[in-house]
Amino acid sequence: MESKLINATVPFCTGVAHQKYLGAEKGLETAIEGNCTHWYIDGSLFGEMVDDWTEARIQSLQAQIAATGIKPIFHGNFKAPLGSDVEAFRAAAVEYVKKEIDIASRLGAPLIIHGGCIVEPKMVLMAKKVALEHYLKSVQELAIYAEAKGTDIYLENLSNYVNYRPFHYIFTHEAEYAFVFERLQAHSNLYFFLDAGHANIENGLPAEVVRKYHHLIKGISFSNNNGVQDQHFGIHDGNCDYADVMQAIVETNWKGLVAFETRNQTAKAALADLAVMYRESLTTEIAVA
Repeated sequence: MESKLINATVPFCTGVAHQKYLGAEKGLETAIEGNCTHWYIDGSLFGEMVDDWTEARIQSLQAQIAATGIKPIFHGNFKAPLGSDVEAFRAAAVEYVKKEIDIASRLGAPLIIHGGCIVEPKMVLMAKKVALEHYLKSVQELAIYAEAKGTDIYLENLSNYVNYRPFHYIFTHEAEYAFVFERLQAHSNLYFFLDAGHANIENGLPAEVVRKYHHLIKGISFSNNNGVQDQHFGIHDGNCDYADVMQAIVETNWKGLVAFETRNQTAKAALADLAVMYRESLTTEIAVA
């Protein structure tokens, strides 16, 4: 097998994964073919949800992980309503995600979790306030459970759709990040997994998120879009200011996992684009100094 994608041109990158919406076993094969160091197990896909994981399957995948050295990232089911404004739904979602933690811990993987959504609330501002408080409650409970399993939890931001959707995602913008992270400092196994494409929706500023939360960010998922829809295009195919994101990475000396959810660009090509922007950011830093 050829050498992995990580090299001196991307010193901020400690690992590479490409989200391709495949079953766990096929995803691992594709990660090997693409010279990635990590791969996604996507818990939102049919065949990958908690009830699809048998003991035999877990043991088989454990053996493949040991043999290949490719590390899994368990991307939990983003539809789990951990931030539901309905307490009974929230509590049920927590129990479901605990089962995801059980699987992730067996595979030696961190678990990415999401805030979920509330659907057509009658009193939007109140429902979103309650939902955010419920999400915080869910994360606190899951962090304690995961800590006992030796598992890290990565909080992924969702897209901040504000105009045309009949639902509202939770944990989508800086005020919500601040609300959650300011109250979670006691948990050493909780981190931020920044989806820069999601953060770009509705005039978001992913570079500013990097500047503020770089110390908590374990990984960044890169894709591009038009700022309105989460299109998962290649690095240059949209209006996300990735030059500024890279500038923020240089300024903060951030290092971590680099993931791509680019449907029209390979991980190799996307990483090459980031490498060019990284070199340009270094030049900018020198010029400013």
